[in-house]
Amino acid sequence: MKRVFASIVAILALSSAAVAGGKYKLVVTPPTSAKKDVKVTTTLHFEGARPFHVNVDYPVKLTITAPSGVKVEKASQTQKDAVKFEKEGADFNVEFTPSETGKKSFTGELKFAVCTATECAPSSEKIAFDVEVN
Repeated sequence: MKRVFASIVAILALSSAAVAGGKYKLVVTPPTSAKKDVKVTTTLHFEGARPFHVNVDYPVKLTITAPSGVKVEKASQTQKDAVKFEKEGADFNVEFTPSETGKKSFTGELKFAVCTATECAPSSEKIAFDVEVN
């Protein structure tokens, strides 16, 4: 348990938000910086923790709510929008363009499921990340 906690702290220290649900791992990596009127990308990765794997048949949905002064290219995404979507893990890109400077706080939700040969675990995780716009 201490090793898992230390890993989460290390990941958070690298400007990523990580959630470990015991059956899965979710990592949100926002850009380290952003400039006004320039498109940037936040990446979101999730995978099953052994023996769990991503359920590729589950209707996965990612929704992102942007703060004022930010335009998100696609605020709602499904597995069809993923950069990668397979049993080993899934990756989504959240592309956005800020039109104002300052700290921008995003929220959202990811609905997904991970499974083993005998058990499935549908999950819903809240997403939150900040980006400093210059």
